[in-house]
Amino acid sequence: MSDTVCAECSEPAQLKCSACKLVAYCGKDHQKKHWKVHKTLCRPFEIAEDAEIGKCLVATRDIRPGDIILAELPVVYGPRPHMVEEGPVPCPGCCRLIIGEQSARCEGCDFPICNPECPGLNDMDKHGHECKILGLRDVRAINGLHEFYRQDALLALRCLLLQSRHPKKFAQLMEMESHMGFRGEDTEVYKDVDSRVVSYLNDNFFAPLNILEGKSGKKVLQDISRETIHKICGIIDVNALEINQDAEVSALYPTAYLLEHSCVPNSMHIFENEPSGYKITVKAAVPIQSGEHITTMYTHCLWGTQARREHLKETKYFSCKCKRCCDPTELGSYLSALRCIGTDEEPCGGTQLPIDPLDDKTEWACDKCDVKLTNAEVCFLVNGIGEEVDNVQLANPTVRELDSLLNKMLTFLHPNHYHVYAVKHSLIQLYGYQQGYLPNQITDDCLVKKAVMCRELLDITRKVDPGNARLPLYLGVILHELYLANWVLIKRKWDLGIKTKVKSVVTMLQECQRSLGQAKEALKNEVNTPAGEKLLNLVATSAKEFEKFVERNKIDLSVKEKVKENGVENGDVNGNGN
Repeated sequence: MSDTVCAECSEPAQLKCSACKLVAYCGKDHQKKHWKVHKTLCRPFEIAEDAEIGKCLVATRDIRPGDIILAELPVVYGPRPHMVEEGPVPCPGCCRLIIGEQSARCEGCDFPICNPECPGLNDMDKHGHECKILGLRDVRAINGLHEFYRQDALLALRCLLLQSRHPKKFAQLMEMESHMGFRGEDTEVYKDVDSRVVSYLNDNFFAPLNILEGKSGKKVLQDISRETIHKICGIIDVNALEINQDAEVSALYPTAYLLEHSCVPNSMHIFENEPSGYKITVKAAVPIQSGEHITTMYTHCLWGTQARREHLKETKYFSCKCKRCCDPTELGSYLSALRCIGTDEEPCGGTQLPIDPLDDKTEWACDKCDVKLTNAEVCFLVNGIGEEVDNVQLANPTVRELDSLLNKMLTFLHPNHYHVYAVKHSLIQLYGYQQGYLPNQITDDCLVKKAVMCRELLDITRKVDPGNARLPLYLGVILHELYLANWVLIKRKWDLGIKTKVKSVVTMLQECQRSLGQAKEALKNEVNTPAGEKLLNLVATSAKEFEKFVERNKIDLSVKEKVKENGVENGDVNGNGN
């Protein structure tokens, strides 16, 4: 049916379906009326059963980048189930971080809260219901609050409470994969969960609940067996999504949990904020063809293959075999590559890569000489360097300290290695900000060095995340810092009378323009995150300053130059041109 007439009555229509944009309606009433017919077409996927991975989402039509795949509210959400031994903890009402020892206490259960007026405290789908269970414990704590008030057990409790208030949601929840076959009684994860969550809930809250149920003859919770609690904890570990906004939240979604993993995902997801119930919207990050599986990523995009696969085995219980994991170069990014130190006094200058990245015992071979390393030797080297990077980063390093570490690392690691990436990403955020390297202090050579680093990081980022699905904040920072490096140099040249008659100045101005446009595009879905909002404001401020400069000096940037350093057109964060 034509998209210019109403799908319900065939009258002229301007209101398109916001999800698929395939049909139009004359008004919202006809859109609602036609939904029963349209919903099958609108939803661009089906739930399929794969022999190897189980249930998954498969595209039923071609999906364009930016198209909405699904949007839904969580089955349940709550404080992130991570054990906290010291420092801030989430408020059970709103999940915002608080200092427990300095905070007010809930009148019903004595758990530390942000303030007594927190709306979530009385909401029965948040803290209100669980508070009645937590309040059954008749002791309170003054010291040792992290151990006594375990916020990491609250999400499991909320899942159990669905039995009485939302039985259909509880049934949905229990259909999710728990991988209990990998979490048996002899495993460390079982012992940790049994001690940290299961025994904690049973001994402190369910024991008095059972006494009350016996006296009243009424069953509040039908199933609080150890097996069920363990299964729920498995479901949370395997399927929960972490929401990084202004709170520490984990959520379980009724359909989105079926998104399978790929280290090069074809979808991205956005979370709305707490007043909207943490609704998730999943969009296509790259073109998805009909019949293609819809994927997300369960691990860190900027880890090397070995680190990603180990993490997935330990936490999600499978071995990834995606195209990135199968490729020794990781799609040409060389994110795990080493520098060969050779056998003679001088290094051969070659690159060492795993012969078979899917083999945990693979050898690493040089592309220029016969030197090979065992996987154990590579792990020892990379883990040692990783520990040193972590230690230096945690100590608020200076530019000189990071530069020294970088030079040391480049003896053993490829310039694109993920540990090198981390140090470079930190360095570009210190050049121009740290004493001795402020805009009026930093040398031209350091600015050029910063710009080169930014371009190197851009190239790597676009290779490992071509759809900007996982690294929008990293990409936004790199693009803005590239702009700033060029901008300081431009103003210096301008003050010296070196203006647009010099080709290099025009080239830098054009790169500034592109970088700001691409940064804004990269960050468009990060408005609900504190870091994203802050960075967008910085980009907007820089854009205003740049536009005023261009307008005041009547600079014509419409002539497009081929800029090898950045190599992409304005606004295209994926480097594909306009």
